[in-house]
Amino acid sequence: MAKPDYAAMAQQLDLTPQDVIGAIDDLNEWVCLHDKFGVLLQTIMNAVSGRSRDLLIVVIGPARVGKTTLFESIAGMIDELARQAGNKRGCFRFTVPPPDSRGRFDWTTAITEAYVLSDEILPFNKIAYGDITEGAPRYNPAVSSTVAIEKALWQSFVKNIRLEKLFTIVDEGNTIPVTLSELQVARAIHALKYIVAQTKQPLMIGGTSAIKHIVEHDTQLKVRTKVLMYDPYDDNEKDENSFYTFIVQMEERLGPRFCEPGSLSSHSTEIRRGVNGRCGLAVRVATDALSQHGSEHRLSWKLYKKYLDQLVETAEADLAEERRVTKRPIIAASEAPTTKKTPQPKKGGRNGRVGATKNTNASNHPFA
Repeated sequence: MAKPDYAAMAQQLDLTPQDVIGAIDDLNEWVCLHDKFGVLLQTIMNAVSGRSRDLLIVVIGPARVGKTTLFESIAGMIDELARQAGNKRGCFRFTVPPPDSRGRFDWTTAITEAYVLSDEILPFNKIAYGDITEGAPRYNPAVSSTVAIEKALWQSFVKNIRLEKLFTIVDEGNTIPVTLSELQVARAIHALKYIVAQTKQPLMIGGTSAIKHIVEHDTQLKVRTKVLMYDPYDDNEKDENSFYTFIVQMEERLGPRFCEPGSLSSHSTEIRRGVNGRCGLAVRVATDALSQHGSEHRLSWKLYKKYLDQLVETAEADLAEERRVTKRPIIAASEAPTTKKTPQPKKGGRNGRVGATKNTNASNHPFA
């Protein structure tokens, strides 16, 4: 059987032109300082640069509301301020990875990402310099096992934060309580507390409503925590005007070549209700429409509404429910019990849980 001519098949497709792809990429990378974004940005930067006593900053908001964009902006500004002061960087940041093969929080992947984003050489890849009589530098053979690599990463990570006074940014923190067992969630929380306690530097973690479990889990963390809600735009007059300004700026960003002027801003109320007040979803609908039809048409209200209706049809109930759950208030530290009776382990096996017999209250260190 003859091999399919994939080149001919690709030529028959109406692929998105490169200039449209460039406009979509530009829109996805665009940072719009709309009202809610700007307020949170100002609050967090003041807390970090002003040496606030709140060492844990938690940003809670539903999906596609702009948390990742906010974190990237904060990381960029903190790094730039650090470089202006003569330092190499101002923060470490990483996205919470899936659990490792043993069901634990994957610190190796998380810290590796933090080093890569900071252009830092990984500790186990550094060259070991011996005595001058030993000849050329050699690769350090001491750090070879998986456990040794993980410990070297962790120790160097905490040391760098403490010595360089770095701000740690953790995105997608809701992955911790969603994907880990109760025991491993507790250990991940202890590890976060260990970073804050050992470095005395602020740590910011963000995610959806599931991250509230982290905040409510430990009283010692709650009393030093600043919780910030990143809410979508509502139906009040101020939010309506702010969202309208956002849509106008999005049209200006695309320009008349890719978007009919005024076609979206004249329907900002319908767009806001369709995306449940989330700026990230408003941008996503625009990029979906452009990627499919940008070679044929400019972005018009008719084209935008087609993809907006698809979103409403498939996700309206989920978006509304997620917003309702996110608005549930967090238990105040004064209302939470300061002590909790530790259940006695049952005699017998380990119940199939990873590390179920380990005493997590003995030490805050994640490898203890």
